[in-house]
Formats: sequence, structure tokens, C-alpha cells
Amino acid sequence: MTRMRNIVLGGIAALAIGGAATSALAEETGTFQNRLNGATIGLPLGALPPAGLYTGLETAYLGMVGTSGSSIGNAAGGARLFLPAIAQAVPLLYVPGWNFLGATYAMSVVQAFYNAENCGVTPCPGPFSTSNNAALGGNFVTANTTWNPITLSWNLGGGWFVSGAFNFMGPDGTRITGTTNPDYWTFEPAFAIAYLANNWVLAANFFYDINTKSTGLCCAVNSTITGGNALYGDLTAAYKFGKWEVGPVGYFEVQTTSDTGTGCPALCGNYSTVALGGLVGYNFGPVDLQVWVTAQVEGQNTPAGAGAIDIWTRLGFRLWAPEAPKPLVAKN
Repeated sequence: MTRMRNIVLGGIAALAIGGAATSALAEETGTFQNRLNGATIGLPLGALPPAGLYTGLETAYLGMVGTSGSSIGNAAGGARLFLPAIAQAVPLLYVPGWNFLGATYAMSVVQAFYNAENCGVTPCPGPFSTSNNAALGGNFVTANTTWNPITLSWNLGGGWFVSGAFNFMGPDGTRITGTTNPDYWTFEPAFAIAYLANNWVLAANFFYDINTKSTGLCCAVNSTITGGNALYGDLTAAYKFGKWEVGPVGYFEVQTTSDTGTGCPALCGNYSTVALGGLVGYNFGPVDLQVWVTAQVEGQNTPAGAGAIDIWTRLGFRLWAPEAPKPLVAKN
């Protein structure tokens, strides 16, 4: 199914967390519907941070180069959304300090927002147009919320960590004509592996989205079409020196089952994407900052196309931490 870099099907979610006991950041994320490829770059999801409550803000500037006029929507007219696009997400991650099956437990929730720039004519007047034809939108709308009831992270020793998680998204986002929030549920098992030692942050995060059937009642473009299931992977190899980190990154996505619903196969088609780029991060102490850029090198049924460039920023910090136990003092 042709996508506007998947932002039309949801939002982004991530937070960077400082204060880890290792030589690298321990970071955790929520997810999206459907997942925005590349959004967990820089996050070693195999490892959880120390007990506490964490939050942050991630912003994606999608298709900032090489996508002028690219859009998604009904090819015969109707609502369309344009690249470039902007999305933001605010997560809450809670690590209570519990252990289960030898793993550290965590839960999280993420609310994302994106710009719904669309119009009702063909051809549309252009990205971020002020024309009267762009009458259906132009404001930030809420994406469907991502819920993560369980993440389990195992410390394997020697700097290696693995984690398993389960996420789900329901149709609770903005529901007005022209938005692109799915009207169906998505269930997402996830797996991650991370290496945090010797100044390296190596991370591979994998997700598999399983979509239920669309009701076709409201409100997205081509709302009677249910997207096929898809596999996503975000990859990071960053080296830390002092408060800095830098390294290559990349991601891939591949649709594994066909779209279904009214309009297929004419409006449908399996998609795949591969992108490469680089990341720079700096630890300010209470707040961590990461910036990365990715360029699409391969794309099938995606409007951005090869050479399209995305720019990302992420801020993360801890809101609350449990008090350290007080030492016992023997009475004389």
C-alpha cells in the first residue's frame, strides 16, 4: 500500500534516557501505527534504564529533500497528504524495578501528532499550500495511541542485552474526514538485541505489525483498505567518546502480506524501503540529545523514492526516580 513514509498511518514515538550505569545510554521506546520506519534509531531497546519514570520528545521532518509534490491519497481526487511532513511524539516509560522470569519489566504509552496537510482537488496545489483548495486540513492531529503493557529485558552479561515486547494500537486518534488514522487495530510483537560496552552502542530493533480488518466507517484516505502485515528493523552502530556519540544508522521495512479491501488491487501494492544515514548525540547531563539523518536508497510503492532525506531530533530525560535506600545506623 503506497505510504507517505508511514506517517499517514500513525505517528512516531521515542525517548532517550540518560544516567545508565553502563558506558552507553540505556534507552527505551514506544511504537506507532503502523510503525514509522527509522523512529527507534539510536535506541538500544534490548536494554532497559534504571527504575524510574521517563519522557521526552521526538520530532521527524520527513521528506525534507527530494519529495516536492509527493503525496498519498485517492489518485482520482479526494483528500491527499503531502511531503514534506512533520510528526512529533511524547512517550511515558515506567520502569518499576520489578523482575520477571529473570528479566527487568517496563511498560509505556505514547501519543503522537502529525500535520494533516490535504486538499480535495486533483492536482493538489502543492505542499503546505495556502490555496482555498487545501480546505480539508493543515493542522496537527493526534495519531492513534500506542500502548505497551509489557517489555522484558534480559542482561546476558558481557555488555549484551535482549528484550521482547508487545504493543498495540487502537482507533482512538483524530477521526475527521481526511485524516489518515487507521480505523482498525494493530498488534505488534517486538524483539531487540543490544551491545553496550567498550564505548559502543550497537542496537538492532525489530517489529512485526499484524493488522485487523478495517470497518470502512471513518475517516482515513482509502479507509476501506486494510494494510498488510509488515516487518520493520532499525539499526544503529554508535561510538561514544566523552559526552558525544556518533555512528552509522539504517532501517528497512517490508510488507509481508497483501492489502485487502475495496479498491484492491488498483489502489494497493506491497511496499518496501531501505535507508542509510548517520547519527550524532550529546549528553547534557539531565537531558540527552540525538540528531540523525537518513536517505532512502531503495523504495517500492513509496511516494518519497530513492534519495529522499529525513531529519530527526530526540530529547529525553527522567521525570522521577525512586529514592536510594538509606544506610542503616547501629545504635550505641
